[in-house]
Amino acid sequence: MRKLPTICIAVQNEMLAAALAVPVIERQLTPRETMQIGAQRYQDGTSPYPTWYLFGCQTKGVTGLVTNYSRQGLKVFLCPEKSLKADLEADYIDVQLCTIESALVRQWKQKGKKIFGYLPTYFSSKAFLAAALNHMNGTRFLPRQITFTRQSSPILPAADVKVWIIKSPYGSAGKNSDGTPYTVWLSEKLEEHLPFLLKNLKHNEKLICSEFIFTNDPYADHADHVVHKMHFLSTSKTPAQPYGLYCQRFIHRCNWTALQAQKVLPLGEFIGKPEITRGHVGNIREFGAFVEALSFHQGRVMLSIDFILPPDGIPRYLETNKLAATFAEQFDPHLPPLLDYYAQLALDQ
Repeated sequence: MRKLPTICIAVQNEMLAAALAVPVIERQLTPRETMQIGAQRYQDGTSPYPTWYLFGCQTKGVTGLVTNYSRQGLKVFLCPEKSLKADLEADYIDVQLCTIESALVRQWKQKGKKIFGYLPTYFSSKAFLAAALNHMNGTRFLPRQITFTRQSSPILPAADVKVWIIKSPYGSAGKNSDGTPYTVWLSEKLEEHLPFLLKNLKHNEKLICSEFIFTNDPYADHADHVVHKMHFLSTSKTPAQPYGLYCQRFIHRCNWTALQAQKVLPLGEFIGKPEITRGHVGNIREFGAFVEALSFHQGRVMLSIDFILPPDGIPRYLETNKLAATFAEQFDPHLPPLLDYYAQLALDQ
């Protein structure tokens, strides 16, 4: 009997535990265990999104990575990120749902293994992403911003910016790498306190001051802060491209009264909870050029790109997320969830 090729789906530790509905997971699962758990979890419509990613969800209409890979003739098993080793026995390894160092990827490739879902760890740095966009002639797609170190001069880059957002180079979902929230500052308050903020930075620590982009969205009752989250997909043969023409729109109405009174606020207090709707990107000015500037994202990987449209209509790039919680959602009614499309790609893509 011909031996089936194997694929390991590597998953961030807590994410895998959540998908399996256990407090903690310490070892890789066998292919038999993986398929048995998948059959049970697929029927559960109340399960969290990591379960949808791996095992699908009947009520959500998503098939999941395990079933899609199995249907391609692969023997599938799961492994927590902390248990990954150079001698992992698998022909294919999908690391979309975790973050791993490049040295391990090199070791796997030297052994002839094919890697899916890999994005170098330095892509999690907002400073790197801004530099990469600049290198692709995408300066006009960035908010005005500056990266400070402890040794930097405490001078903001633009006098006409009224509101700034401060964040660390590493962070997501409105939080810095240490778990503290991003903060929003009136310009005069930030100018006053910037020397103290820089003085308190640790050695080699960085701080990003970025223009807070406001909108005047006629499709959202002229809301003043509308963030678009768009699915992108790149393959081993093509750089990142938008998946369809639909996105999610996070519609915020900022608390100007509180900001004027306190001068500085945590991001969440300023923008509040969003109204989430579906949006269409077909008529966005310079969207094609914006996508071209993002082509430094390469390799077979799913991405969520956050951007915002100020009144001039030119997109401003905010960040990239490889571990988004939306890949099992169907934004475009004419396309399957991105997760399923990604898993159904030919193995040489």
